[in-house]
Amino acid sequence: MNYSNYAQWKQFHYLWDSLEHFRNTWNRIPGIHTIQFAAGQKNIDLYINENIKETTHKATPIFFSGAISNRTTQLGPFFSGLGMTKRLGLPLIAIADPALDADRDLKLAWYLGDATDNFGENLSATLDALHQIIETELILVGGSGGGYAALNAGLDTSSRTTTLVWNPQTDIFEYSPRFVKDYLRSQYNFSHDTLRRDDWKEYCRIRTDRASRTSVVTESTLHRPRRLVYLQNLGDSHRIEHLQPLWFKTTTRELVQGKNLLGDDHGVYLAEFALGHAPPSGTLIGSVLRELMNTTLAVKDLTSLDEFI
Repeated sequence: MNYSNYAQWKQFHYLWDSLEHFRNTWNRIPGIHTIQFAAGQKNIDLYINENIKETTHKATPIFFSGAISNRTTQLGPFFSGLGMTKRLGLPLIAIADPALDADRDLKLAWYLGDATDNFGENLSATLDALHQIIETELILVGGSGGGYAALNAGLDTSSRTTTLVWNPQTDIFEYSPRFVKDYLRSQYNFSHDTLRRDDWKEYCRIRTDRASRTSVVTESTLHRPRRLVYLQNLGDSHRIEHLQPLWFKTTTRELVQGKNLLGDDHGVYLAEFALGHAPPSGTLIGSVLRELMNTTLAVKDLTSLDEFI
């Protein structure tokens, strides 16, 4: 069952019967666009703002959403980045996670899909189609669970990309067990007995990883985008549980407070951007995003983060 409420966004809603139909016909029309795939596969919903019609931009932000805090009163599709890009006058393509539309109790699904829906392949194909149509660099943006989705998407797309993430998960099985188990029950039908096993992580990972990438702790994750900006709060447990394993998979260099550059265009910034796992301020993220819209700017030359490092 699908519980989507498109009317809440007060936008024209367009339904495309295939990705090819969207690619050949879309022509930068703003609104909500639902792309259908083969039977049994999840649709992909895009929120595209009015600024997409402005063709002078050299980059286009693609926003992924994190966990939804209050599911009791909210229906999907869920989109992020609308307020920030409107304030900055930037184009926006926000992607909803369709798993949250099919299960009203699910708060986070990392854009991973399930065992049968080929969602990762369809998402990658959609990003590549967008890149072909708008002919700009894509800036993959997200925090926490949305940050995982941005890093993961950056590994698969063949498009020219920049990635901007903050406090992302890098291995979903190392996140809060409550969120992980809810996802496993919802999308993989694992039983309560299975999820009570002492070895539930290992047991479930073997089965989920046949269809979905549940970890981006790889040697290529931080290097795969053309540019990458990774913001991590110093006091967030994600520093130990998620950043460090990824960092030391990438390099043997010490991870220090402040700026950690892997060449001119890939930077991990470890600072007290906010308390705990809270996101950095919208003003700070917006400032970094505005700088990254200049596709000739090297990450080493960012100035938005100077007050923190």
